[in-house]
Amino acid sequence: MPVAPTYPGVYIEEVSSGVRTLTGVSTSITAFVGYTARGPVNRGVRVQGFAEFERRFGGLDAESPLSYSVRDFFNNGGSDAVVVRVAQGALKASVKLLTAAGGVHVLTVEASSEGTWGNLLRLDVDYDTTNPADLFNLSVAELVDQSGALVVGRTERFTNLSMSTLAPGYVETAVNGVSELIRVTREANGTFTTGTSTSGVLALPDLANLDATHKRLAVSVDGKAPVEFNLFDAAVTDLFPTSPPATLDDGLDQLATRIAAMINQLLGATAVTATRVGSRVEVTSGTTEALDKRSSVRFFSAGTNDAARILKLGLANGGREAGGAAELRPMQTGTVGTPLANPLPAGTLALDVVRPSGRTTVNVTISSAASPPTLAEVLRALSTAFATKPELAGGTVSLVDGCLRLLPGPLDPNVYFEVDDAPAASPPAPGPGEGLGLNKGAASENVARYAPGNETALLASDGGKAGSNGTPPAMSDFQGSESAKTGIYALEDVDLFNLLCLPGMYDPAVLEPAVRYAERRRAFMLVELPPAVDTRDEAESWMRTTGAALRSRNAAAYFPQLREPDPLAGGVIRTFPPAGALAGVFARTDVERGVWKAPAGLDATVRGVSGLTATLTDRENGVLNPLGLNVLRTFPVYGTVVWGARTLAGADQLADEYKYVPVRRLALFLEESLYRGTQWVVFEPNDEPLWAQIRLNLGTFMHSLFRASAFQGRSPKEAYFVKCDRDTNPQADVDRGIVNVSVGFAPLKPAEFVIIHIQQIAQVLA
Repeated sequence: MPVAPTYPGVYIEEVSSGVRTLTGVSTSITAFVGYTARGPVNRGVRVQGFAEFERRFGGLDAESPLSYSVRDFFNNGGSDAVVVRVAQGALKASVKLLTAAGGVHVLTVEASSEGTWGNLLRLDVDYDTTNPADLFNLSVAELVDQSGALVVGRTERFTNLSMSTLAPGYVETAVNGVSELIRVTREANGTFTTGTSTSGVLALPDLANLDATHKRLAVSVDGKAPVEFNLFDAAVTDLFPTSPPATLDDGLDQLATRIAAMINQLLGATAVTATRVGSRVEVTSGTTEALDKRSSVRFFSAGTNDAARILKLGLANGGREAGGAAELRPMQTGTVGTPLANPLPAGTLALDVVRPSGRTTVNVTISSAASPPTLAEVLRALSTAFATKPELAGGTVSLVDGCLRLLPGPLDPNVYFEVDDAPAASPPAPGPGEGLGLNKGAASENVARYAPGNETALLASDGGKAGSNGTPPAMSDFQGSESAKTGIYALEDVDLFNLLCLPGMYDPAVLEPAVRYAERRRAFMLVELPPAVDTRDEAESWMRTTGAALRSRNAAAYFPQLREPDPLAGGVIRTFPPAGALAGVFARTDVERGVWKAPAGLDATVRGVSGLTATLTDRENGVLNPLGLNVLRTFPVYGTVVWGARTLAGADQLADEYKYVPVRRLALFLEESLYRGTQWVVFEPNDEPLWAQIRLNLGTFMHSLFRASAFQGRSPKEAYFVKCDRDTNPQADVDRGIVNVSVGFAPLKPAEFVIIHIQQIAQVLA
């Protein structure tokens, strides 16, 4: 900006050069529209390798010509593709997750895309979080078939999730923005409760430690800023009438009364209530606004003279804090016991493995050289049983929030555990299940895993919906709806693609609007002839009928189809559509030579091909080429090559200026690059300085292409021009806010016919 001089001296001012770098767009991003076994329906997904295609869309599928075309695209040099899956009747697998208290449906989980693959997802919920009373973890595993056996493939884990939209770990936000496997929906069921903060277990000596140096607490209620207060003040020199209190119960009652009084004095008459619960103090929010998600009580360490550590208040000090959404968490999977008793019991634990088909009892012996057993010995005995007993294979045992958690293996989602102690000697004595908090009725019993697609309601897993691959799309699915962005129009949400392929689609009612859509998007479409067209005469007939309806500068047709080994059929040679392989050849040629080079000739070999469905001679090729039909040929040594470079407007009789594929694609490249590279011009002052900048920027871009041999001509003047001045912009257009730029180029025409003149020189006698 201009400098405003105010003092004697030297001022530095930076002046813009007016140079804006114009970068050419990609030329070979290929859009594929068709059926796949899995993947999101009617949504363009970018893939940059066949491994990514396998992960997102399931890889090769016998009913999916698109899958083989994508494979051929990457095998022949393609590197960037956009895949749109279309299918009929495809469904996402889903399941409903219920709460532990009351069995309320609070969370729906569905596979990220349609298909039967979602039926093999397994979901694990646990409360082993930074706040076990309030948050939960969600683990996702995808089972895959490996040599006839199901094994765990991809996994995802989301930790410290909350059912409150106000929490940083709100489940929908934390999962849906990241997961490749699932989407979750928080259901508007159940009611929020009052938030609570409960101290750890206290004893009389803890209360006796409250004094002038340990007297302050910091608390936040319902998400408000924390406030600090003294348990002692000028009017209360001692918290308890007798010091120490006569009994723990008396002391806790007096402490609870004091905490509630001080918080309510600071925050409002009914901000909280506080009571004694066993050997703990529990402070409860007084929120009455429909018990909403803000309800919470959080204790922190005070800045000075802190008493929270002594009273075990707050998460950092061993307390427990549950917000208003805590009871709306989905129930933990597996069997979770109550807090462990002390001392821990020994004996035989009768563990019932319950399946819909019946139950099996597995006895686990818990013993110790020195009675009673330690926690480590209990965990070791259970872990050994899970590792050695076939009925428990794949299961795990862990300690979550001071409770034992027994989790069956991941393969069978409907199995769960019940504990019924083996009969004890008379008179009956408590078995280890009771002491470990695992006895039926006390423990929380749930399915091993939640399984999307499992339509059977069991425990906290309510009936979901099975996923379906659907069936190959009908013509209407391909055509789609522009307003709904379905079918080919799903590409409306894709910023850029250059090539369009509809593998296996031969219906003119679909191809014709697809070609017109490619024209609108400045893309180029590769059209395939039906497999039934396998002779020269049939191909010629197709060009004069169907091909005539598809005449376009932005499309090219290729004949015949490819013969390749099919990995899904044990390597048997089958027929495949050529568009994917040809798009790969286009991409390879663009990288090696440039978009101005015809993707044809001996360098344009088609990789991975065993042969063609028809073998044409030079004469037969000479019949089809003038009609604008490109032929694939097989030559000794070279193999299968692309032997044609005409657009569907390239018939000799049409005499179209865009007769050749490289000429048309170069023009499309220039149009798209200049369109994107001149956006900065909009709303600039429309006068000579702007026109000069446009000439400079566009001229620099065109000159770089000239130096790359993209144009004809020995000099830039012969190769291209950029004109933007008073001649192209009369005052009438300037007044209407219009800038006219004329860009011309001299394209390179492919050497389609090479004529060699041979003359015999007569011997001349001297």
